[in-house]
Amino acid sequence: MKVSICIPAYRQVEYLRETLQSLLIQDFTDYEVIVSDDSPDDSVRNLLAEFSFGERLRYAQNSPSLGSPENWNASIRLAQGEYIKILHHDDHFIRSDALRLFVQLLDDNPDADFGFSATMVNHIDSGLQRLHCPTSKQLADLAADPASLFVGNCIGAPSVTICRRSVDLEYDRQMKWLVDIDYYYRVLMRNGRFAFTPEALITTPTNAGHQVTETCRGDGGIELGEAMLMFNRFTLQQRENALVKQGWLILFRRFRMRKLDDFTRYGLPVPKEDASKDGYFPVLLRQPYTIWHLLRDPPLLARKIFYRLYPHVPSLIRRTLKRTHGRINKDKNSSS
Repeated sequence: MKVSICIPAYRQVEYLRETLQSLLIQDFTDYEVIVSDDSPDDSVRNLLAEFSFGERLRYAQNSPSLGSPENWNASIRLAQGEYIKILHHDDHFIRSDALRLFVQLLDDNPDADFGFSATMVNHIDSGLQRLHCPTSKQLADLAADPASLFVGNCIGAPSVTICRRSVDLEYDRQMKWLVDIDYYYRVLMRNGRFAFTPEALITTPTNAGHQVTETCRGDGGIELGEAMLMFNRFTLQQRENALVKQGWLILFRRFRMRKLDDFTRYGLPVPKEDASKDGYFPVLLRQPYTIWHLLRDPPLLARKIFYRLYPHVPSLIRRTLKRTHGRINKDKNSSS
């Protein structure tokens, strides 16, 4: 078996139906499907009966529910393929050759254990669709030091990744917010080589109420706590990475942290090694995050400004933008 499609599921069968339909149309068929189901009912089991994957399908219902990300790990543990392709139940392949292109990423790059694609992201709240694709600078930073992920997830959701089963790593069950980039960091610390395609092969929703990340967003205890968990994995050299420091500055600005004791405001212990004024965090806390950090990366600045202003754009203009975007995509697809 070449590749295991690992689908951690929890209700939302309308999303899962689209996921499974996108898998059935793939022109690459040397795969198995593993569905690890956290649902408290038979909704997912009943949906699977509508599809004909035959012996390629393995289903496991978890009782009690494992939760995220342990349900992800459960699906991966059942995998028997050479490659692991996690596919969340609310994500799906965009095109019929997507799985083949994912497999080619690792086939064509035998020195890499990890590969990923660009993503088409659907904003559930606004209806906006955007392409998530790392810049050449972000790819260079990632190759130079996986800790650069601390400033932002340039890779994307787990569904846009593929890795060799020999990697044999699990997602950290202590995490919810940074669970994906923490996993990517640990994979790339073992083998820093990766394969990437700028083709968007997966579409994924964001700002959807059912997503675990949406329950974490803006919770200082979770965001800062998980940042510290990940930071504690870094080498001393990685802690001095300018992008790691920039990541902390962004967090300090978001959660209005000005002094070391502010960690306790979010239920976190004050880092003991930073008692002196010249410690790592006291020095950072004296360096407020400014617009100059964003000016170093103009494409990032433009995206942040656009998506901050978009919800306030009149609905008529937003509909026009969506229609124009749709026509561009249609023309692009018809010419390819």
